[in-house]
Amino acid sequence: MKIKPIYFILPFAILSLLLGVYAGWLRLGWGIPVVHSQAIAQHGALMVGSFLGTLIAAERVAMLKNKSWWLVPAIFVSSLPLLLHVSPSAGYGALLLGSIGYFIVSTRAYQHYRFTGDALLLAGAIFQVAGHLALYFTSSFAMAFAGWMAFFVFTIVGERLNLTRFLPVTKRDHWELLVWLGGFLISIFLYHKGYGIVLTITLIGIGQWLIKNDIARRNLNKKGSYQFLGITLLSGYAWLMLTGVVALSNNGSPWIYDAILHAFFVGFVLSMIMAHAPIIFPSLLGLSIKPFHPFLYVWVGLLQVSLLARVLGDLSQSLSLRQWGGLLNGSAFLGYLATIIYLIIKHKYNHRNHV
Repeated sequence: MKIKPIYFILPFAILSLLLGVYAGWLRLGWGIPVVHSQAIAQHGALMVGSFLGTLIAAERVAMLKNKSWWLVPAIFVSSLPLLLHVSPSAGYGALLLGSIGYFIVSTRAYQHYRFTGDALLLAGAIFQVAGHLALYFTSSFAMAFAGWMAFFVFTIVGERLNLTRFLPVTKRDHWELLVWLGGFLISIFLYHKGYGIVLTITLIGIGQWLIKNDIARRNLNKKGSYQFLGITLLSGYAWLMLTGVVALSNNGSPWIYDAILHAFFVGFVLSMIMAHAPIIFPSLLGLSIKPFHPFLYVWVGLLQVSLLARVLGDLSQSLSLRQWGGLLNGSAFLGYLATIIYLIIKHKYNHRNHV
C-alpha cells in the first residue's frame, strides 16, 4: 500500500504553523521559553509561506493525476528547515521556487477549465510569485505584503467562484466583481501615495460582493456543517471589509500596520481556512467525511472576539489588549485544528471498529 505524499508534507506544514504561532506570541512580548530564536524573525514567512503556501498548493495538486506535481508543496514546506537551520535567504528561495511551481499548476488548470475562477486563481499565483520575489531580494515582509495580500484576495475569490459557479450570478454582477478587483490592484500602488481611501473602498466592495453573491447567506437557513460554513465565511468577508476600514487609520505607525496585517491575515484568511478545513483536510487525506461538531463554533467565536480585541489594542495603543488578543488568536486557531484532527481520528477509529 502506497502512502500518499500528503502524509509526509502535512505534518511539516502543521509544524510550520505551530512555530509561526509560537513566534508571534514571542513577538508580542509574552515571556515564554525561546525554543528557536530564528523562528521569531521568520513569523511571517512561516505562516504565509511554509504553512499557508504549502496547504494551498497541496489542495491544488491533489486534484491532478500526475503525482509528480506533489513536488510543488514539498518545495514550499522545505522552506521550514531552510529558514530555521540554513539561512533566511535559502528559505525565501524555496518559497519563490514553490510559488513558480504553483504558477505553472495554476496555468495548466486555467488552460484546461477556462472558468473565471481559474483565471483569478492564476492571477493570484502571479501575485504570490511577486510577493516571494520581493521577499527574496529585499528580505522585507513589508515589501512582500502587497503581493501576498493580492495573492490571497484573488485566490479566495477565485476558489469561491469555482465552488459556487452554478449559482445564478448575472453578467452585471461578474463585471462588478472585476471592477472591484481591478480597483483593488490599483489601490495597492496608490496606498502609500496618500490615496488609501481607494484600498478601503475596494476591500469593502469585494467583501459586500461576496456576501451578496456567495452561497454563504443561503447556508444560514440550513443546519449542521452547512450553517457553520455559512457563518464562518460571512465572518471572513466581514473582516475583509473591516481591513478596509482599519486601513483608513493609516498614519505610518507600526501599531496601525499590525492592525491592518492581522485584520486581513487572521480575520479574512484564517477564517477562510476555518470555513473550508472540514472539507479540505479529509479531501487531502482521501477520506469521504466532513468532520463537524458544534464545539467548532467556540474556536471560531474566540478567534473573532480576540482579533477584535487585538485590533482595538493596536488602534488605542494598548499593549495588554494587543498581547491578550494575539495570544487568544493563536490559541483559537490551534484549538480549532486540534478539534478537526480529533474528529477525523475519531471517525476513522469508529469506522474501523464497525468494519
